[in-house]
Amino acid sequence: MTAQDSKAMETKQTSKRLFVMWLITISLPVVFFGGLESGLRFLDYAGKSTLFIPARGEYADYYVCNPRVGRRYFFNEQFAPRPGIDLFLKEKPENGYRIFVLGGSTAAGYPYGANIRFSTILEERLRDVFPRKPIEVVNMAMTAVNTYTLLDFMDELLVMKPDLLLIYAGHNEFYGALGAASNESVGRTRWLVKVYLRLQRFKTFVLLRNTLGSVKSWLAGLFYGAADHSPTTLMQRLVGEQTIPYRSSLYEKGLEQFEGNLQDIFKKARKAGVRVVIGDLVSNVRHLRPFVSVAAGDFPAAGEVYQEARSYDENGEFDKAKETYCRAKDLDALRFRASEECNDIIYRVAAEFDAAVAPVKKHFEQHASEGIIGDELILDHLHPNVDGYFLMAEAFFETMREQSLIAPGWDARKIRPVEFYRRNWGFTALDETYADLAIKILKGGWPFQPASAPNTVMSGYRPTTLVDSAAFEAILEEKLDLEHARTQLAETYVHRGDFGKAFEEYRALLHMTPYKVSPYLKTADMLIRLQKYTSALQLLHTSLKVRKTPFALKWIGIIYLRTGRLQDATPLLEMAMKIAPRDPEVLYNLSQAYALNGQDDNARSISRRLEDIDPNFRGLAESSKDMANSK
Repeated sequence: MTAQDSKAMETKQTSKRLFVMWLITISLPVVFFGGLESGLRFLDYAGKSTLFIPARGEYADYYVCNPRVGRRYFFNEQFAPRPGIDLFLKEKPENGYRIFVLGGSTAAGYPYGANIRFSTILEERLRDVFPRKPIEVVNMAMTAVNTYTLLDFMDELLVMKPDLLLIYAGHNEFYGALGAASNESVGRTRWLVKVYLRLQRFKTFVLLRNTLGSVKSWLAGLFYGAADHSPTTLMQRLVGEQTIPYRSSLYEKGLEQFEGNLQDIFKKARKAGVRVVIGDLVSNVRHLRPFVSVAAGDFPAAGEVYQEARSYDENGEFDKAKETYCRAKDLDALRFRASEECNDIIYRVAAEFDAAVAPVKKHFEQHASEGIIGDELILDHLHPNVDGYFLMAEAFFETMREQSLIAPGWDARKIRPVEFYRRNWGFTALDETYADLAIKILKGGWPFQPASAPNTVMSGYRPTTLVDSAAFEAILEEKLDLEHARTQLAETYVHRGDFGKAFEEYRALLHMTPYKVSPYLKTADMLIRLQKYTSALQLLHTSLKVRKTPFALKWIGIIYLRTGRLQDATPLLEMAMKIAPRDPEVLYNLSQAYALNGQDDNARSISRRLEDIDPNFRGLAESSKDMANSK
């Protein structure tokens, strides 16, 4: 081997060693972070953040929104908002129709419980029109989120094969999580926020984010002293920039964010073949003065324009008043109410993607005094009252009907007016009191009151009635929500023998949790005790669509037996006995059914079984005597 060959070989070996060292250098971080990511996933660091998780127990066939999903967006908040608990089947029925509802606190039904959400009202109306079609309306809305959250949901949501998306969003674009002026922010550039949303799917990134957040809090405490832990609303804590003048660069940034995110949402939906209906936005313009009034450029201060609107209003010039009120709202530099330009964007993007807009604003104006939306339909700055939520449901219902969604033709004979549902809905004094307290707490703080003034609304509050106490505990007790407060209140009414009031609470509970069979049965039980058997029968039949229970089968059979429908009663009572073979009421009524049907041997057999189980059961002695006489 020549010296030249030896040198060439040495050079080649050196190159190989350098390549191996380079490969090791590149691989080490990959291996390290890959191992770290695997370890964090194995340890379930920070919990599951997937959008949907399997439901537990008797609901194992269903998915539910992950209560921890809000952690993706609220990394500075100790308690992140949660979506509602709406179940939907893991296996979508072959002829089913699945609707997902997206939005912020209004779509979530604030300040009421799940029974007053527009989606809950809409679902019942749709099921009445299409009784043979399994319709699922899944509300995924959360307080203080905006279109970044909605966009982030889309990929996981579309895997679940929805047929339709209903969207009501736009008020939170500035201050909602990751918004253009929010304290929960990673910047004002859309591509950067979208990259962040992708990265936070990795546990390693979440660990880094949480570590930096802890260090930041520690340094803040070290240099600026202890944090102020005085009670504030989430509304107040999320505001990063309080003054955003009309047409300012930050204002334009918020509109750009809204339009861009909506376009991305609609693109994903169109690619998946999923229809979208989006609602335009409503606000209290008549009875809410602008929060922050500043003159900027060629635009006057919002307060001056509001006073001009008041003058038009007082002089009976209502068209000018409405236009000027809306202008004052748009000029309000504290961006808690969406400007009319947000509605322009909604209509523009919907037209771009050939989607429908539910005219929520039109429905509200048609029911507002002089067509100007104010306190009669809005509780605060933008959250509807009960009548308002029914109007929202009506707007989406009619739009779906006009668009021939679900089916080409809707049977007009099955369509009841919205007023029918409003009169017969599960809504009680507990809902009203609960909402009233929530709004008082909201209005007791900033921006309705000066930021320096402590919120003392509840400090002097003393419940005086049973309903007051239940609402008070549901608002303030961490372990008692409205659902459980309502259950306790209903049980108290039952104990007192006030079955009418108990019925009202159980009916409201039924609308809060329509996926649970228990409220159907308890509501029906109250109707039975009130001797309203026809209404009870209808409700018991509905409960069987949720789950077959011996209670429902038994009482349908008993009601049929009492109304002379013997042939219908017997098989139901037999089914009930198979599920609950030691229920005395089932055995007694089945023995009666057999006796009336001439099946004396079966009647005596069931009667003897009943005597062994409960010899003191009412009616047993008379039944045995009748059977003895029939021998």
